[in-house]
Amino acid sequence: MSKSHDGNASDNNVFKSRSEGILKEFATSESPRYLVADSKLYTQENAVNLVHLPFITRIGGNLKVLDELIEQCLAMGNWQPLYAESSSYRYQRVDLCHYGIEQRWLVVYSDSAYQRAVKTLSKAQAREQEKISKQLFHLQAQRFETETSARDALDKIVQKLNYHNLGDIKLIQHVKYASRGKPQANSVIKGIEWQIIGTIVSDDVKLTSKQHQEACFVIGTNIPDVELSDVEVIKGYKGQGLVERGFSFLKSPVFFVSSLFVKKPSRIEGLLMVMTLALLVYSVAQRRLRNQLSIEEETLPNQINQPSSRPTLRWVFQCMEGIHRVLLNIDGHNTCVIDGVTDLRKKIIQLFGERVCLIYQLFSG
Repeated sequence: MSKSHDGNASDNNVFKSRSEGILKEFATSESPRYLVADSKLYTQENAVNLVHLPFITRIGGNLKVLDELIEQCLAMGNWQPLYAESSSYRYQRVDLCHYGIEQRWLVVYSDSAYQRAVKTLSKAQAREQEKISKQLFHLQAQRFETETSARDALDKIVQKLNYHNLGDIKLIQHVKYASRGKPQANSVIKGIEWQIIGTIVSDDVKLTSKQHQEACFVIGTNIPDVELSDVEVIKGYKGQGLVERGFSFLKSPVFFVSSLFVKKPSRIEGLLMVMTLALLVYSVAQRRLRNQLSIEEETLPNQINQPSSRPTLRWVFQCMEGIHRVLLNIDGHNTCVIDGVTDLRKKIIQLFGERVCLIYQLFSG
């Protein structure tokens, strides 16, 4: 056990050392450089590192101050449009000091997120109504010794309500007699039991408020606005989605990264460098292909054979499978022939320009 403990401690020290080294390299790299990340970056434990780095990060939803801030912005309603041509995204700015870091938080309201919240929370409300209705049905079948115990049982159910309020309550008294049969005027009362019947009603005000809260997210940054405006900060955060899609491609099984195992930090860095360069080439090629399709007002068939002006390069690679380079020896002379170039593949090759056409022995025109 002691050996395992020492090993874990050693690994933690190595990880900490490498993390400190990466932060130093980032801090001394050429400007401008900004650290863009999701909410996992923004923690109180990591604040000692963030204070030295220019960051753009989403603020996690588990902070009490976050809910209060969103409620405040929704009440004020002083929204600024993110895009001049569209009002689907709006934001408000709040300057504050949090975790000892002077920063600005941008509360962003998204119409598309609101539409998703409406659907999601409406379903959650329906599920809650079905669940609570069953519990109330079983509750009314029970009998309680006192009125207080009956109300306590109802309160346990009501405490779980998120999208409903307690409606009408009815308490029914049941008298138990010592003798069986129809009670007479002089029948002895053995005891009294209570039955409680409750109903729930939809809390539309709370539901609407929750829907608007779910439509908001908060981006925090310590970068001065003279370097990046509020709009540039929001766009910078939203832009990481493109990077994440690229790295998800690198981590896919077709790239065989999982088959590589390296342990030395220098080799890990080398592998990351190669992967990043591959992703760069991939992104540039895809961008040029889409731009050329836009210029020529052309399309390529997608996976369901529908015309698309924005195909992924991964799909284009699959379309290019089946081309072979054949070497022929005719009377002692070696000749290279490209086989398998269909009309679609020829069109793809020509979209990449003259130099690529020469590789496939085609004319660029």
